[in-house]
Amino acid sequence: MARISADDRRSEFVRSAARVIANHGVAAATTRRIAAEANAPLASLHYCFRNKDELLQEVYNYLSRDYAMALPPVPASTAGLAHVMEAHALRVWDRMVQNPHEQVTTFELLLRRFRVDDDGQPQALAMNQSMYNGWISSTMALFTDAAVAAVEPIPSNLDQVTRLFISGIDGISMQHLADPDEARSKELVKLLALSLSRALAY
Repeated sequence: MARISADDRRSEFVRSAARVIANHGVAAATTRRIAAEANAPLASLHYCFRNKDELLQEVYNYLSRDYAMALPPVPASTAGLAHVMEAHALRVWDRMVQNPHEQVTTFELLLRRFRVDDDGQPQALAMNQSMYNGWISSTMALFTDAAVAAVEPIPSNLDQVTRLFISGIDGISMQHLADPDEARSKELVKLLALSLSRALAY
């Protein structure tokens, strides 16, 4: 049997944790259940992560900071910011359709703040903030680069538009998970990108 590197093992535990959280919720996502999902010894999980909170932090990172890097690249283009906004929205949407459990896990983690006691509130809030900061910073960077490549001015309201972009994707995802309709949801995603591109202030 091929030996698995420590980094690959950590990554598999993070992906397994995301699947377990989607299927059973955060509270029921025990380290034992996650290790079983990864088909690995429990001792191996505790070797990679000191505790469940450290593992959860990596799940947050996987679904926010590292999310954009896992998407297929947007083709190099000087077509402008509006073009890249739609291309990015569609590639995010394709990922959601292919891996719906990741969106379910995201919602479970964000709601965790309301299911912990007062002592756990600051940490849960900080984790939520780190998740959104990851999405916002990576999306802002992509949109800024698109404008620069097309020799367009940076919109003065790009931060607000980026936040609305992310909120819109979340909202369409929630609706799709509740009432799946791939064709309708994809058209909503395209409409979201078009609407926001027209809201850019130059």
